[in-house]
Amino acid sequence: MTRPERVVYAVHAVRPQEISAITLISFNLKKAEEYAATLSTDPGVLAGAVTRLVVDALGHRTAVALYVAGVRQEVPWISNDRRIAANGHGQASKYSPH
Repeated sequence: MTRPERVVYAVHAVRPQEISAITLISFNLKKAEEYAATLSTDPGVLAGAVTRLVVDALGHRTAVALYVAGVRQEVPWISNDRRIAANGHGQASKYSPH
């Protein structure tokens, strides 16, 4: 008899030059996303990320959500904020007529 798949959601912070260790593990996706959104507004934090993990199963992880300044990004593994890809350097991508 096989055991049912056990899923948890991990939240970590993305900082310039660093992706932090997991700061929260939850069985509840909504709570994990709420925490990631709040975490993404902390000073020095570029983004809060949520990853889906299967307990006791190597290689079973999936990017679920990425929050920048409290806003969920359209694609979970690529931020609309180019500071993420530039390790904190540069500016957030936003329209500028100049």
